[in-house]
Amino acid sequence: MKRSMMLCAIMTLAFYTASADQPEVQAELVVGMGPYRIELHPYKSIYAHEMQIFTAIYEGLFSYDPRTLDPVRALAETYEKSTDGKTWTFRLREDALWSDGSPVTAMDFVESWRYLLAPSTEAEYAVFLDIIKGAQDYRTGKNKRADSVGVRALDSKTLQVELLAPAAYFTRLLCHSAFVPVHWSMRGIRDWSPDRIVGNGPYRILSMDSSEMVLEADPRYWDAASVKSPNLRILFLDNEDEATARYNGGEIHWLMDMADTSSLVTPDAMQFSPMFGTSYYFWNASVKPWNDARVRRALALMIPWDKIRTEENYFSPTSVLILPFAGYESPKGIIESNEEEARKLLAAARFKDGKGLPPVRFVVPEGELHQANAAIFEEAWAPLGITLEVTTVPAGDFTRDSRQDDFSLSFTGWIGDFADPAAFLLMWISDSGLNEAKYKSREYDRLIARSMNEEGAIRLATLAEAEGKLLGDAAVMPLYHSLSFNVVDLDVIQGWHVNPLDMHPFKSIFVGSPKANPLIVKAAWR
Repeated sequence: MKRSMMLCAIMTLAFYTASADQPEVQAELVVGMGPYRIELHPYKSIYAHEMQIFTAIYEGLFSYDPRTLDPVRALAETYEKSTDGKTWTFRLREDALWSDGSPVTAMDFVESWRYLLAPSTEAEYAVFLDIIKGAQDYRTGKNKRADSVGVRALDSKTLQVELLAPAAYFTRLLCHSAFVPVHWSMRGIRDWSPDRIVGNGPYRILSMDSSEMVLEADPRYWDAASVKSPNLRILFLDNEDEATARYNGGEIHWLMDMADTSSLVTPDAMQFSPMFGTSYYFWNASVKPWNDARVRRALALMIPWDKIRTEENYFSPTSVLILPFAGYESPKGIIESNEEEARKLLAAARFKDGKGLPPVRFVVPEGELHQANAAIFEEAWAPLGITLEVTTVPAGDFTRDSRQDDFSLSFTGWIGDFADPAAFLLMWISDSGLNEAKYKSREYDRLIARSMNEEGAIRLATLAEAEGKLLGDAAVMPLYHSLSFNVVDLDVIQGWHVNPLDMHPFKSIFVGSPKANPLIVKAAWR
C-alpha cells in the first residue's frame, strides 16, 4: 500500500520525537532486501541473504563477533584440543534450548552432522566437513556406516570431533550456518515451511510470506538478555524506488544491496566495503567440448582481458579467485590473450582453428557490463567461427536454477565463509555439491587432499598450487573481487559493523535514538 510523502514524514517525525523522549525503548528493526525466495533449510541454503537471516534463527558451536567476525563461543561453553590438534572436545551450554523448550544436546550435533553428510541430503556445504575423520567416505557413499564419521557424544552435553589433521580454521568454519544443528523433527523432511521451523537462535519466526518475514526474540534463548531488538521485520522488495522511499521515510532501517542512491536523503548512510569474495565466469565442464581443459583454456586465451578487467568497469578487477592476503602467494591467472597458444591447444583437442566447436550458450544476469563483455567475447572468438548465444535473466531472478544444464558459460559470485583459501578451493573438488562447473581434475583433488595433512606455509603453498591449476584449466575466469553495498545510518543503528564477509549477526543490532532528518521535517510542514 502506498503512503503519501506527507504522511510518511509526519509519522517519521513522531517516531523520532518519541525515541528522543524515551531512548530506553527498543524499536522493531526493519530490514529491506530484494524479492528473494528464502530457503529455510540451513543445509540446502547457499545464498548470503539467507545466511544473514539464519543468524537470527539458528546457532552453532560458534558465532561471529559482530565487529571482527572472529569466532566467539555460542553453544560451546568451553572447548579443548588434544596436543596433536586432531581431537576437539566441546562442552555445550546447560541452558541451550530449542525454540520448543527442549534441550540442545551433543547427540543433536552428532545426528545433525550425519544427516548433513548423508549423500541423500545433498547438502552442498558438506564438503567443508571433509576435514573430519571418515566424513568424505560417508559423504560420497564409499562407507555407508554413519558411525564411521569422527563425531560422537560422550554424554548429553559433551561433543567430541576427530579431525584428519590439525585445522587452525576449524572454529572459524563452525561459525557458518551450514554447520548448525537441526531439530530432530526437521531432519530428513522436505517441508521446511516457516510454521514448522524449530530453531535454537536468538529469534523465532512469527510469520512469513512473499512480502515479509516477522521474527520475535525467543525468551528461551540461552543469552536472551543480550538480544538487542525485541522484533525483526524483513521486507522482500522488488522496486528500488519504493525501497528507497520507505528508507527515507524512516520505515526501513537497513537496506541490503538495493537503493536508488540518487534519491537518498542521507547519502552518508551508504556503506561500501571490500569483501572476501570474487565474481567470475565459469564453464559447464560436464558437457563436451567444455569438459576439455584445453578447449576452455584456448578460448580464455583468445580474450583480451585488459579490456574487461578494468577499474572503469570494476572496483577491484582481478585474475585470481582468492583475495590476496598476508602469507598466501596468489598464483598467476590468465591475464592476457595468446592466440598462438590457443590455436595449438585447439589443434591438440582436435578442433583445429575452432572447426567443429558448437555455439557457446552464455547465460548471465541482465546488465550493461555483461552485454559489453559478451560483445568482446564474440569479437575475440570470431576468428574461430564460434557463435555466441546470449541469454539474459533479470538480476533479481538469477539463481543457479536459471542456468539449467544446457549452458556453456555463466556467471556467479562467491563470498568466502571464513578467512582461509579453503573457503574458495574446497568447493571445486570433483565430488563437491558446490562445484557448479562440475570441474573434475585428479591433480586438483590430490592437491586439496594433500593440504588437509599440512600446516602453515607449506599448506598455503599447496593451496596456491591448487588455485593455479583451477585457473590454468580455465574452469573459472575471475572478473573482480566483491564490494558490499548497504544503506544503514550508523549513527542510528547500533551493533552493525562493516566487515569483509558482509555478515551482521542480528543478535547485536538494534535501533538507537535517531535524529530527525531536517529534509523530512521540512517536507512535513511544507
